[in-house]
Amino acid sequence: VEEMTKESVRVKILETFCTDTESSCRIVLFQGLPKSDKMDWIVQKSVELGVSEIVPMATARAVVKLDEKKAKKKTERWQAVSESAAKQAGRGKIPEVKQVMGFSEALTYAGTLDHVLIPYELAEGMEETRRQFSSLRAGGSIGILIGPEGGFEVEEVEKAMEMARAVPDRTFSRIHCILLGKRILRTETAGLFVLSVLSYLMEP
Repeated sequence: VEEMTKESVRVKILETFCTDTESSCRIVLFQGLPKSDKMDWIVQKSVELGVSEIVPMATARAVVKLDEKKAKKKTERWQAVSESAAKQAGRGKIPEVKQVMGFSEALTYAGTLDHVLIPYELAEGMEETRRQFSSLRAGGSIGILIGPEGGFEVEEVEKAMEMARAVPDRTFSRIHCILLGKRILRTETAGLFVLSVLSYLMEP
């Protein structure tokens, strides 16, 4: 019989806590890579507002270009920010920051969700936005696609809508462009705007 070489550790749980700080929906923020250290701030605030996952997204107008090594290092940093923010906010779960995805890959991942919202300045008026928000239900999954500085290319939005039309029998057909008011919001503001509305609507 081989002798054990690793020491065993016995842990005693002294106290457990129940938390009701999680949203009733799974919310995934797809964030176009912003300049500078804005992503740190976006991760921190979106975690405070109840996001479930964050997907950094490389889009056509993104100024930041990350190779595989830099992307891995950045993701590790953003995950640490997420953990710190979750603890500060008293959350029961630490939201995962996914590896950086290209736009097409992000769309495919978004296709697994029940609803996908794309804030877009050329979308229909606020009445349609209100209708989309009112159609959301607790217990589902929601994706929010946010472009980088300068927003999405028209071709990117068209690609998303074409993919939605191509699979009408799937939940991906529930993708919609929404307007966030008369003012144009910065990339670091748009996602938080939507998360704030969802927090108001979906949290018990």
